[in-house]
Amino acid sequence: MRDLVEITLKQGDLSSGYSSRTRALDGIREHTRLQSLRPDHYKREVPVSITIELAEFNLEIFGRIDGLFETRDAIMVEEIKTCRNNPVEMVKNPSPLHMAQLKCYGYMVLKEKNLETIDLLLTYGQVDSKKTAETQKTYLALELKAFFDALIFQYAATIKNQIDWNKMRNVSIKHLPFPYDDFRDSQRQLAESVYKIIKNEKILFTRAPTGTGKTIATLYPAIKSLGLNQIDKIFYLTAKTIGRTVAAKALHDLRNKGLRLKSAILTAKQKICFVSDDSCDMETCPYAQNYYGKLNAAMADLYKYEAFDQEVFEILGKKYHLCPFELSLDISLICDVIICDLNYCFDPRVSLKRYFDQNKSSFTFLIDEAHNLPDRLRSMYSAELLKTEVLKIQKLIRDRLPDMARSLSQINKRMLRMKKDCITHQSNFLEFDQLPEDFLADIKAFNVKADLWLDRNPESDLRSPILAFYFNASMFLIIAGFFASNYKFYIERRGQTDLNARLFCMDPSPVFSDLIKRSRSCVLFSATLSPIDYDQDILFTDTIDPFSIVLPSPFPKENLGVFVFSSIKTTYKERSFYYEDIAHRIKDIVATKTGNYMVYFPSYAYMNTIVEILDNNKDLSSMIVQTPYMTENMRQNFIDSFFHN
Repeated sequence: MRDLVEITLKQGDLSSGYSSRTRALDGIREHTRLQSLRPDHYKREVPVSITIELAEFNLEIFGRIDGLFETRDAIMVEEIKTCRNNPVEMVKNPSPLHMAQLKCYGYMVLKEKNLETIDLLLTYGQVDSKKTAETQKTYLALELKAFFDALIFQYAATIKNQIDWNKMRNVSIKHLPFPYDDFRDSQRQLAESVYKIIKNEKILFTRAPTGTGKTIATLYPAIKSLGLNQIDKIFYLTAKTIGRTVAAKALHDLRNKGLRLKSAILTAKQKICFVSDDSCDMETCPYAQNYYGKLNAAMADLYKYEAFDQEVFEILGKKYHLCPFELSLDISLICDVIICDLNYCFDPRVSLKRYFDQNKSSFTFLIDEAHNLPDRLRSMYSAELLKTEVLKIQKLIRDRLPDMARSLSQINKRMLRMKKDCITHQSNFLEFDQLPEDFLADIKAFNVKADLWLDRNPESDLRSPILAFYFNASMFLIIAGFFASNYKFYIERRGQTDLNARLFCMDPSPVFSDLIKRSRSCVLFSATLSPIDYDQDILFTDTIDPFSIVLPSPFPKENLGVFVFSSIKTTYKERSFYYEDIAHRIKDIVATKTGNYMVYFPSYAYMNTIVEILDNNKDLSSMIVQTPYMTENMRQNFIDSFFHN
């Protein structure tokens, strides 16, 4: 019921992403308290459902009524909502969503009991003051039926559009040929393996050398499975921008062969945001204000597109004055393929809760460059607190929020003791197998106070820095919940004043073995999963037994040449004596055959020295040189330059 009402009627601004845990718990307690004050004939938490038979499908609507007053003479349905504002003012202008939910519940009860009229009661309760206010009205059956039917009509139209699209998509997939002249060597074997893995809901590890054509060999069979309704959605996950570019190119080639499919490439918020301020303040951002009031108009415009990328999200965002990042997430809900970074599926900080918290759909994960996954998981499921950050916030709020500052002072004292332990052991680094329970208790004490303050002070100039530290402290506590034998807690002195307290995930296999359950099937592939058994052991516990295949290189062996110049030393201490020799070897190799060459170095300094020698001697006519700290656009231009030379 809540989904029905929110999808059809939701209005208002985007939230900051902060939701008070204290208020949520207090709201539940107040909700229960108000129910306990009702008379004996009052029924609490009454489940209701109704099935709507439509031409192409049936809709089952279900929910739970807060309370039902039922006597021989009358029936009244109650909806209870807790609020921050004065409840007397709330009942004068009730939330349309709250009223809609109550009306729908009223109609369902009315229809079930075959009534002509029904009384509806909306109660607002203020958590802090315990004050309440009510608004009550009697509704006719025809009145509620007209309201309910209008919602169903709007919602059903959305569902029907999706069903019609799926039919069109599936027909195109059924007749979709492989987009290129033929499969490369080993490519067909990979494609067939992926298809079988998805069909049988399994996990596949694949080591496929560069040149195999892994992207199309995984996407093509996954899309075929999508057309057979074996899965609902494909997540193509990659750790690098070039991986997303290649996947988009594969989908483009498939569309040229007749594929009808909606895809979305998700871009990080900071790279797509229209506002330069990194704080992303939803309270003041014009693109967040009345976001949901403008969203339906934008969603009605989506029929023009099938491939959604940063450019399209920005076009639609500017046209309808919407946050392009949030718009990309909302549009992804109607897409068949989502191309994104690994963190959208696995990182507890930013994962797509709209997909994975409810777990209603059937997904396949295609994980490109899977050799990056263990390190990324270790990073995602580790957390740290720096002593300097604790002191920074403490000094900022000391005079204005002394109680909260004292909690930070307690955390700082605890970290001072850790620092002294390092000095006592004459080490800058100490590790432990157990959680620092006292330290966690201090962090929890701060979080309780910060949570309450953040909830009550949305306009304060201190809100942004406190919120940032609160989120960091909260993540430390969340990661502590994963702590087991695969973790270490360590402290590290940094200089004379700073100390880093870190929860470090050494073995990500217990975490990933649980995360992978979010998918119906999963294919992990890379050219460097070697030895493949090792990578499986890193990512999965003994309870999961994935399949694996190792494919040969598609290129003739005689095309590979490995040349070792043993006379050139490349160690850090000796490399400076061989700069001229290395530059000379590069020039000689490039001169042997016209073509494109790529040279790798262990550092920018090393590379730039050789480039300077080649430039000074004018040995090479054209060089493309990577530079440090490239922006996203610079990196993309650098990659694109390889396709134009």
